[in-house]
Order: sequence, then structure tokens, then C-alpha cells
Amino acid sequence: MAYRVLFISDISLSPFNTIADRMLIRGLRARGVDISVVTQRPTAETRDLEESGISVEYVIFDKKISKRVIKRLREIIDHGSFDIIHVTFGKAMTNCLMASRGRKIKIIGYYGSLSLHWHDPSAWLAFLNRRIDSLICASDAVEAHVKRQLPPWRRDRTVRIYRGYDPAWFSGIKPLTRGEMGVSDEDFLICSVGILRKVKGIKYLTEAASLLPAEMPFRIILIGDGTDSPDTLHLAQKSGVAAKFIHKGHLKNPPEWMAGCDLYVQPSLSEGLGRAITEAMCLARPVIVTDGGGAKELFARGDNGFVVRRGSAQSLAEAIIHCWEKRDSLGLVGARAKETILHEFNHSETISRTYELYCKLLG
Repeated sequence: MAYRVLFISDISLSPFNTIADRMLIRGLRARGVDISVVTQRPTAETRDLEESGISVEYVIFDKKISKRVIKRLREIIDHGSFDIIHVTFGKAMTNCLMASRGRKIKIIGYYGSLSLHWHDPSAWLAFLNRRIDSLICASDAVEAHVKRQLPPWRRDRTVRIYRGYDPAWFSGIKPLTRGEMGVSDEDFLICSVGILRKVKGIKYLTEAASLLPAEMPFRIILIGDGTDSPDTLHLAQKSGVAAKFIHKGHLKNPPEWMAGCDLYVQPSLSEGLGRAITEAMCLARPVIVTDGGGAKELFARGDNGFVVRRGSAQSLAEAIIHCWEKRDSLGLVGARAKETILHEFNHSETISRTYELYCKLLG
């Protein structure tokens, strides 16, 4: 008999933000899992899932605790007679835990950052809740962090499953030309993607720009919500080289920009693993990351990218200069990065490990 799974994930976001979860859903179904989906809004991608025969329900998770959402989830749970509920974001987890009270059903959570803390009361209503049977962690760093937040007798409920990618998903990406990006052919083009938050470390990248040599013809493209905000513009002004920055803000298709750049930089103070980083690797871009969190696990082999100290503009600048000086060999570094995704962080492994977890929980 096939396992019946209710997969709750916000796959209504932009296509590249949600491709890993959408392909996991399809992969699990191909393994024989009877999988149904709850997400927030209909999109072309969710309609594709429906057309393939996967049941999709639409529920807006507007609050951490919503009577309306709890009632609707309870109806879906009771009607579906599910064995497992697999939840990937916080508001869904709090409402799901309440909706499933009194039901004999296994609950799995997915956690992808290092922001879970035992001293936060709301965490015990969500991913630290004792009702959760297994908590999937995005990297070894995330799992180690989560274990520190859990009481000792529940630390065996974590499991590290990388959210793998597949370079084939990006095979149709056409890199933007230098003309389309508004830069010259001589520019050493650096790209960074991330929402404007302190943890993303944009401050250190702007400071690093001020340390780059005057003779280096570089431009830095910042992509993501808030990267075109007054706060980010002020950081660029403080660097003394504001003209070197291109502030794009939110874009629907960042990989087109990433693919046209010479170097991808993620200056984060902390990363669970890093979706944009894995995208850049799939695109065979050379990457610089910091040692904060799990991103460094992608570059453990040592020859497929560059890892620097977190919170250090000097270290970032030195790595960027090194890449510029060795720019003729960066293509090989990028090729090795893509190879790493193919062989060590591939999506097929995510599907297999997740399916194995389902089997383990259901005995």
C-alpha cells in the first residue's frame, strides 16, 4: 500500500525559489508515494502539478495560529487519511500541529537556517514541538544547531538531508549579455543575491569593494528584496565606490544575471546551505562563500570554490582579488562546482533520503 503524504510548502513563490520542493514532490510520487499538496496560491507551476494528477489545495497562512486555517487543514487531514504530514515553513507548522491534534499521523518538519532558538517561546509551538516525529535539517551545520536547541531526549529526531539540486533544471537559462546588464566587456562582474537582512552580510561586501585596487575594473550586481533600498544605497555610498554597484532589487529570474557574471559572492554571516549558492554552482559559476553556517559544506573538496572568514571585508576583498588575478582559470573552478552538485548534492539523493525517512517512520 502506498504511503499517503500531505506535503505543505509555499511553492507559490517564484519558480526558481520553489523548484527544489516541486521536483521533490514529483520525485516522491514517482517512487509510489500517494502525495497531496497544500500551498498558498495558484501559479502556473502548481497548475502543472495538478495536471500531472497531484491533488493541490490552496490555503493562505496569514497567521501563526488561525482558526480558519486550522479548521481547513483539519478537514483536509481527515478527508485524506494521511500517514505523514511534511511541513516546510513556520506558519504552516504551528497551524498543522493544532489541526492534527488527536490524529494518529506522523509529522515531519524541514528547517533550513540557524535561526531556531530554545529561548524563543514561539519555537516550541513550531519546529521544537514534541509532536514532531522527525526534523529534516538542510546541512550538518543546521542539524548541529537544531540539536543544541532540543532537549537531549529528542535530539535523535533530527536528520540531515541536503536540499539537492540538478544542473539540468538550468539548462534553458540564457545568460544576459553585458549590454543587457549595462556593463562593459572589460568589467570583472560580481553578482550577489539575497534579501536585505543583517545576516546576509551585504555590509561586508560593500566594505570589501572599497579595498579592491583602483586598477581593477569591477562591477557588483546586488539582487534581492531591499538591495535597491535607501539603506543599501547608503552602504554603497559609504564604500566610496558607489558607482561600482548595480542595485537591481527583486527580480523574477536572477539566474539569467548570475549566469552572465564572472564571479558569485555570498557574504552571509550565516547560511543554512544557500539556495542562490547552489544555483550559481549549477550554472558553473565560481563562488565565494563565508564559513558561517552550512555553505562551506558545498566546498569541502577544496578546489571547487572559495571559503573566507565571515564578517571580514578584508578576507572577501582578498578572495575577490585572487579570483580576478586568476580569472583565466575560474572556468575550471566553476566546472568543478557544477560537478559537485551533480555527484554530491544531487536532487535524486534528496528524493531517496526523504523516501527512506518515510519508510523508517512508518516502520
